[in-house]
Amino acid sequence: MTLRLLAAGLFLAPLLLAGPASAASPASGCGYEGMPPEMFRAYVQGAQEALNEHGFRAGAVDGRFGPQTRSAVRAYQRAAKLPVDGCVSQQLLDHLNFAQPKVYAKGRRG
Repeated sequence: MTLRLLAAGLFLAPLLLAGPASAASPASGCGYEGMPPEMFRAYVQGAQEALNEHGFRAGAVDGRFGPQTRSAVRAYQRAAKLPVDGCVSQQLLDHLNFAQPKVYAKGRRG
């Protein structure tokens, strides 16, 4: 885990707890409605970076929530025995960054 990811998680948590702001989310069905686009991109970038570090092939760390990122999220959720919804959330980021033991893609260890 990088210091940048930790800082992003600590920065984003209070913003989400403060409640939704404006702008509709690009990923419906995940509870992102009302989340500002820049916050959503930060969540996705954090997830992409951590998923890639764990061997889940989320693609480029670009903040775009495309099919490759959603597939990587689902694969991680299955491997970690989490509910599989394909959504990026604070809980997912916390699990990626802080859960012990770490969960890696098959064939990949730390």
